[in-house]
Order: sequence, then C-alpha cells, then structure tokens
Amino acid sequence: MLKLINLVLFTIAVVVGITFMTATPPVSQESLAKSSFQLSSKYFPKSVEIVGAQGYESTEALFKKDSKTLLIVGNHDSLVVVKDLTKLFDVKIPYVMVANISNAPWFIKKWAIPGKLEELVKDIETPMIYDTDGLMVKSLLLDNLEATKYFAYLVNEDGSVKNIYIGNVKEGALENGYTPEEAKIALSPIMEFLK
Repeated sequence: MLKLINLVLFTIAVVVGITFMTATPPVSQESLAKSSFQLSSKYFPKSVEIVGAQGYESTEALFKKDSKTLLIVGNHDSLVVVKDLTKLFDVKIPYVMVANISNAPWFIKKWAIPGKLEELVKDIETPMIYDTDGLMVKSLLLDNLEATKYFAYLVNEDGSVKNIYIGNVKEGALENGYTPEEAKIALSPIMEFLK
C-alpha cells in the first residue's frame, strides 16, 4: 500500500512539474500594448448579435472593406451618451457601437440588459452589437469596464484597427440623464479624429 501511495505522489509531482515548466506565463495588458501586435478586423468574430434585430449579422457586413468605420465600445453610463453621436454631429462614415456587457451575470444579460439596450437604440439607426461573450471586446484587447468610459476606434479599409480616443461621460448618465451640451463636450473630441 505504501508503494502505491508513493507512486501516486510521484506521478502528481511529475505532472505538476511538467505543467509549471511548460506553461507560458500570463501576459499583462501593458506588455500587450507595447508589443508589435496590430489590431485588425480579422480578429473580430465572424458574426455578432445586433440589439433589436433577430439573429446574427456578419461583421463583414458591418465593417466593409471599401470604407472606414467608426467603432465605439461603451460601458454602462457611456452607452447612453455615445448612442446620440449621430444626432449631435454629422458623422460621414459608418458608425457601429458595442455594448460591453460581457462581465454582467448571465441572468442579467438574458433578463434585464436586452430590454434596456433596445430602449436605447429604438430611435437611432446606428447598429449596436450585443457583445454577450465579450468576443468583440477581446478582439480589441480591451479589458476596461469603467461605467463612464468609452473607447473609439477607426476600422480602416484594409481591416487595420486604430484606437483614436478614450473618453469619459458624467457619472450617472444612465440613471440621471444628461444634457445635449454635456454629450457634445464628451463626444466632440472624436470628431477631431474623423476630419
């Protein structure tokens, strides 16, 4: 019996040793940002769910190869403001939003969030990606979940993706509302990059 226990312990020690010797260490967000990795639409999921639409739509249809596309990822408070970008400014290129809700509990994703997002987009034509699993956010190497932050990207004709601006909106914009002036102040820097 003692030999069997020794054999099991030795096997466990060997497996653990091999695991630690061959495992790659985790990569920090800073080292990813400093690396030569280029963001690209080829890393986007093949299809995405659009808020208020039935089924899925291909990302190739949303991000056409013959034109630039503005892509903005929003969190909680920022989504309610960035949805009005085309109401406040003359955006001359296609515009797509991403609802960064991948870290919400699954029952909230299925029960509360879809209705709230449908309310947000009911009076606009800009498509909003319902990023349930976080595949769009991960393809952009984005891990920020601050409620007031939004992240603007430009998807170029060649498929390359460039982060052009990281912005903030006022805290509580979803629950307490915001004025058009506050929205213009929060969103106007994006327009400087689209000239």
